[in-house]
Amino acid sequence: MSNDENESSAVIPWRHEDPIGVPASMQERRIAIRYLDWDRCKRNLQKVRKEAPRLDIVFSFLFGIAAMSLFSLITFYENPQTQYPQWTYPVYYLLFAFSLAIAFVFVYTDQKLRQKKESDIDEIIEDMESIEKTFPETM
Repeated sequence: MSNDENESSAVIPWRHEDPIGVPASMQERRIAIRYLDWDRCKRNLQKVRKEAPRLDIVFSFLFGIAAMSLFSLITFYENPQTQYPQWTYPVYYLLFAFSLAIAFVFVYTDQKLRQKKESDIDEIIEDMESIEKTFPETM
């Protein structure tokens, strides 16, 4: 017998009831994840959303410096009989203005970081919800 006859006579027994496994493309690869793990990931995302960036400590400190320098200037002008060196007044003015300005920069940066973080989390949650819609509810 030739090779052609062997190949044509080789029959794979198959019935309609037998499942056929078709390999999935690389784009359709999936991993199994338990519902509890999926829900835990969603809860962790909600928890991350509530956590604030740590810039509030910095701008609170800077607002405190600005308030301290302002109150010092008020006491300088309320007690004119005390003699301070001439350089103290401009230093306190500069300290007040600089710390106040930098504090507002940190407040603005904190708000922008928070908005960016929330929008990223919203996108992840939307992706998770769209994934959930592709699978039938089994719970």
